[in-house]
Amino acid sequence: RLVPPGRSAVPLSAQDYTVMLALARGGECVHRRAIVTALGEDYLQYDQRRLDTQMRRLRRKVEQACGLQLPVATVRGVGYRVFQPFEVIAPK
Repeated sequence: RLVPPGRSAVPLSAQDYTVMLALARGGECVHRRAIVTALGEDYLQYDQRRLDTQMRRLRRKVEQACGLQLPVATVRGVGYRVFQPFEVIAPK
């Protein structure tokens, strides 16, 4: 789950959780390779459009669930930049 401040929790799939964890641990700019590797995939064989689709769905899920934007921006040709720090809490 993703719990925005003062909002209801947003349920996350296992893949969503892995992506959010990679973003949280990756520092200010997270390279696409780091996210793909966290997903357990081979970066050279991975279709990059899958990651774009994953991020688009994750952004939409958060916005529809709580009306807030996911604090992650695309860095063209590099990966993603987290513009507001967040913490990922492991499921119980």
